[in-house]
Amino acid sequence: MKSKISSFKRGMIVQDFRMAGWIGIIYLIALLYTIPLQIVMMHQADRLIYFIQNHNLFSVLAGLQILMMFGVPVLLAAVLFRYLQVKAPADFIHSLPIKRAEIFHHHALIGMFLLVVPVVITSIVIAIVHGLLNLDAYFSITDIFVWTGLTILMNVFVFSLSSFLGTVTGISALQVILTYIFLFFPAGITVLTHWNVKYFIYGFPYDYYVIRNIDYLTPVFRLLEIGTKNFKGIEIATYIGLTIVFYLLAIFAYKRRPIEAATQAIAFRYLKPVFKYGVTFCMMLLGGVYFGETQDQMFGWILFGYISGSLFGYVIAEVILQKTWRIFREMKGYAFYSVAVVAVAFLLSLDMTGFEKKLPDANAIEKVYFSDTMHWFIEKDEASEEEREPLYYYHSAFPHAVSVLEKIDPYFFEDKDVIDSVLKLHRQLIEDKNLGMMTSRNYTNVAIAYELKDGSKLVRQYRVPENAYGALLKPIYESLEYRYSNNDLLRLKEEITVDKIIITGYSPSKKFETVDPEQIKEILHALKTDMLTEPYEQMISKRESWADIELLLENNERLYVSWKKSYTHFDEWMKQNELLEKVRDVPADIDYALVTRNDERIKAAINNKDELIAIIKESPETVKIDDPALLEECLYEASWGYDTDYVVLFYYKNSNTPKFNSLANTPSFIK
Repeated sequence: MKSKISSFKRGMIVQDFRMAGWIGIIYLIALLYTIPLQIVMMHQADRLIYFIQNHNLFSVLAGLQILMMFGVPVLLAAVLFRYLQVKAPADFIHSLPIKRAEIFHHHALIGMFLLVVPVVITSIVIAIVHGLLNLDAYFSITDIFVWTGLTILMNVFVFSLSSFLGTVTGISALQVILTYIFLFFPAGITVLTHWNVKYFIYGFPYDYYVIRNIDYLTPVFRLLEIGTKNFKGIEIATYIGLTIVFYLLAIFAYKRRPIEAATQAIAFRYLKPVFKYGVTFCMMLLGGVYFGETQDQMFGWILFGYISGSLFGYVIAEVILQKTWRIFREMKGYAFYSVAVVAVAFLLSLDMTGFEKKLPDANAIEKVYFSDTMHWFIEKDEASEEEREPLYYYHSAFPHAVSVLEKIDPYFFEDKDVIDSVLKLHRQLIEDKNLGMMTSRNYTNVAIAYELKDGSKLVRQYRVPENAYGALLKPIYESLEYRYSNNDLLRLKEEITVDKIIITGYSPSKKFETVDPEQIKEILHALKTDMLTEPYEQMISKRESWADIELLLENNERLYVSWKKSYTHFDEWMKQNELLEKVRDVPADIDYALVTRNDERIKAAINNKDELIAIIKESPETVKIDDPALLEECLYEASWGYDTDYVVLFYYKNSNTPKFNSLANTPSFIK
């Protein structure tokens, strides 16, 4: 009997290699082409330094590596456990005198073998290439071990997950789909739930809770950042633990799986309600987010999204489970679900924890963060203890500029007067809850975070009508700390030399350059004076700038500043040096302009310039302007926004194509 069982086991192994061995071979070939061969090719072309970043082998054709990491294990699990999803093979395999657990172990271990061996062989080849080409400057043997370990871990993790899902479903296609859903599920459900919670809890800081954790909630996103963020020990331990858990769950499910479950969407009766209401809940959240965000968070549309999304999800789930469209007798379950959801939403709106009204005492505040985004607070909050030095402004487009700036925590305020101003604003926002939750196409975001003396934090985020709190925002924006956070030039280190300044306008040939130390000194003084005295009203203006200013610093680094229309001191310097007409657009450059009222037709044609020009020309409200004073007014009011009352077409003397702008304010000549 034992010899027969051994024969059956050997036969299973041979059969598995016949069925799935080709996947392991193709995977090995793909790995060899993707990494060691690529390294050799890049080394011969002297381009290896551009492909291997931070001694990280995952940066070599990273996209292809990630595709294989989350594709090959899923395909392998689907092929090896395909017999479970077809009745005849399932009956035959489970009629053999072999325990179910042993059958599962055989298939699973062969799958892991086909995933691990290609990685090990590839790592050996990489090590040989490393030694032959002397690539210590690019990566080390330790880096090879890291790549090998993480690749094997992720392969086995995904394979274990897909194997488990193969035991709970009776359709191979659904096994594959569920695997990818589960890989993204933690991130997806976190985003959807938090996004919807903000509709019911006023001040809920969605960005703070989601953005800071999103990369760690799915291995796909995490691996996309592995070039800049190494895996921590706790992450590795978590994935090892999850791999073991999914493997044990797979064995548990396999031993109890009914043979007749083949071709059924869900193999276990007690999991069908989980699947049904899970799909319903997720589709409800997705519907609420879609209609809420596309319709400016109007509650009626959010409610419509919840109803339509949940109903669609419930019907689809029932159709999948019942394999028929005749599911209307099952709709009573949707009624119970609706009652439960309404009850939860009602409890959320009651604010029983006092979240919405909570405000810290001024004496308990160490510092306060205030901005229109949570970005810099999250950056500081995520910094490790080893990197706890103050952060500083960084613009991804100009990465070299940061090294010449004084380091600060941007948009963090310690001045007592500023803290009091933020508290005053926050108190008013709480009192104006209904106003803040009103919908408006013109709104702004307000992010507030308090770092308290006891080490705790209080974080809030609001969406408020634009220009509704100007009087309360003014002292914050005009504070010295805010100006330094908002203007790079004010933080330029004293010892840094500016070698050259280039001012570039928006029309061809509009440009001025200087290397004269005295002129550079005067320009910097004028710009800094404007930045330190600019009023709040001008800070929030949507008028486009006159020109761009580029500062070439020592060591060929650069700093960029906009010549804002509110910079009166810099304007005066340009006039005194007779440079105004040389750099910015002036009435003398323009033949005439067409001004008309903005309407839905113009907004709809914003990306079709020919149609836009035709609409403005044909409009009975269009006014032709050629008076220099009125043209100057239009140039000054030219804006980058599209929700203003009036728009303008500038016809330049040296161009056949007019320039389109909106006007920040209604021109004085419009009656």
